[in-house]
Amino acid sequence: MINIRIDNQAYAVPGDWNEMTKEQFIALIRICMDENRTYIEIQLKFFLYCVYGSVRTDLGAGLYEIKTRASRHALFADELAAVLMAFDYLFEVKADGSRELSPKLVINHFKSVQCGCRFLHGPNDALDNITYDEFVWLQTWQSQLNDNPGALDEFINIIYKDRGGNRSLALVRRMSQTAKTGILWFYLGTMHFLEEKFPHVFSGSGNANVNVFDNQQRIIDSLAEGDVTKKMQVRESLLYDALYSMEMAALRMEEMERESRKKI
Repeated sequence: MINIRIDNQAYAVPGDWNEMTKEQFIALIRICMDENRTYIEIQLKFFLYCVYGSVRTDLGAGLYEIKTRASRHALFADELAAVLMAFDYLFEVKADGSRELSPKLVINHFKSVQCGCRFLHGPNDALDNITYDEFVWLQTWQSQLNDNPGALDEFINIIYKDRGGNRSLALVRRMSQTAKTGILWFYLGTMHFLEEKFPHVFSGSGNANVNVFDNQQRIIDSLAEGDVTKKMQVRESLLYDALYSMEMAALRMEEMERESRKKI
């Protein structure tokens, strides 16, 4: 957590995605559901939620009164903008200067989700208990999110199961949109974490022309060393075991190429 000091009052607010409470995370999701809000409006509303505050009065001349449970503060627009910089981590600055929400959390706040009168249970933090096969299907459905209205439900259905370990697309469809969005953001944050942890594995992941499913089949074939009898073992292995194997293989290949260049 970080402290924002306004006048003589200090307010503790989350300093990154993983410091948010579940309630703060849900509040941010709901704030962002209005797609017409600017990034500054999102930052302001989230800040006010975190400090139990509200903008009480526009005092004119660019001066605003912020009321919290602890105090009242009169801030000029530039002073308020300086306060809101504490939430710049919510966004990524794109090449054209615009800002895009960029989830970077690895905490799964929706490990258990009520769907009607039933519950579905999801993965651990950072997806550390899913199989490589489940990861393949997550990436496959993620690649269809912009074009297939049902892709998000299919995506969630890969990693959410009932107590017996069974999937139910019908139950996933009954999840709230808030929970579905939270699960997607958790996955996106974990992907950011994995791309930093295994840079050689994900070095070509931004290529939009690659068929995700076909590419993953090639990876599975490579890990199985072309042996069809080993492919199921690869699919059933834990995600992190497979990623470590791929990262080490890529590093060995890189070292071999360096040694080969030295001999030329």
